[in-house]
Amino acid sequence: MIKRVNSYQATAALIRAFFEAFGTAIVDSKYAGDDFNEKNDSSNIKEAMLEHYEEIGNNFMDIMLPILIRLNYSDEEKVESDILKLCSGKKSTAHDYLKFACKTTKLYEATVDEYRRNMELLLGGMFSTIPEHLEQYTKGIQLAAIDEPKTIQLMVRTIMKTYVAGIKTAKSGKININQITILRLLLLNTNILINNRALEKETDDLTELFEEACGNEANINTLFNTLDDMYKELAEDEGISNKDKDKAN
Repeated sequence: MIKRVNSYQATAALIRAFFEAFGTAIVDSKYAGDDFNEKNDSSNIKEAMLEHYEEIGNNFMDIMLPILIRLNYSDEEKVESDILKLCSGKKSTAHDYLKFACKTTKLYEATVDEYRRNMELLLGGMFSTIPEHLEQYTKGIQLAAIDEPKTIQLMVRTIMKTYVAGIKTAKSGKININQITILRLLLLNTNILINNRALEKETDDLTELFEEACGNEANINTLFNTLDDMYKELAEDEGISNKDKDKAN
């Protein structure tokens, strides 16, 4: 039996992941070191975002539109046909495309609310905390069109593409991916995507933490296989470098 995720839960988790990945990528590009709390203090985040906030919207649409369409639609041929109709009709706006991606008006409104909430926090020098996220995101009953493994694929894709987009926005030269940052983003955001709660285990063992976040072995395999695929795709398309692997070689 296919276990589908709640679209509101998934959409909120994916949007949170987008903003956190974009912000941390810019901070990683500007400040050295792997101490997340030290690098991502309020003043550093605020300074980075004030320089680049105008570029967030376009990156959000480029990355999240196809993600949300995959989340909410299963018939790819019909989606393509409907998008062509949308393009050929009246002059469509970004909001029209986002409404289509969300499938229902209520989910669209929840998506806009999440975008605004995360944007306001980021411009104020903060990322949405897990407790804050769980309390404040809009709840609903719409189910996604896909199962858990495919939703995890979307989460990995969101984080990797957004992180690279953030580094490119920072214009720091060569695109290096900080694997510590990526693993942190994947762990926390996959957990709220699948479990809709904070991590419960108090351990430094990443294997145990990812087991909790993913829920089962199939989901863990999906996450790390998709991560490998994304590294290969981005290496080919963007010329990215994984700085931790480079150090080991």
